[in-house]
Amino acid sequence: MKKYLQLLSLAVALCITWAVLTGQTFKRETRIPKDNVLNQAREMTVQVFFNLKNGESEKLAKWIVEQIGYTWDASSKVTQTNDFKSKLDVILLDPPASPYGKLDKYDLIDESYLPGSDRYFRMSYISYHQGAPLIWEFRFYVKPDGIVTLNNITWTEDDPFEYLSTNEMLLPLWHQKQ
Repeated sequence: MKKYLQLLSLAVALCITWAVLTGQTFKRETRIPKDNVLNQAREMTVQVFFNLKNGESEKLAKWIVEQIGYTWDASSKVTQTNDFKSKLDVILLDPPASPYGKLDKYDLIDESYLPGSDRYFRMSYISYHQGAPLIWEFRFYVKPDGIVTLNNITWTEDDPFEYLSTNEMLLPLWHQKQ
């Protein structure tokens, strides 16, 4: 019985070692989406910032909900549109009512691709406002018919250097070095 347990322990240890070694050496190919796909996504972000700069929070909120909430029922769409509109309106309030205020300009600070896929990717921007900057993250999905859609949008007041040093932001760099 003792010899059986030793052999079983050795077999389990070998399996774990093999799994760890192959998991560390597996290289996922970074497949960059086609230029026309990236350009469609960039055009969407340009329109987002254009609408924000012009104070068109309702138009922007409706577009966001149309993109990410395509499966929501009518009631949820109305609720979410109002929620996005109010959050965008707060961003645009002049300081001290909001730490941000009017949008001045924006820059692309990161564009990364999901390893092994050319149909899901992320673009991160920093927007400069009257009072403080905001970090924006847009995640895009390319549907089977080639149409680019916004899959998720978030913004945060995190420090840009801290944001760019999170594990999630560094993961694509790690995959590129493999």
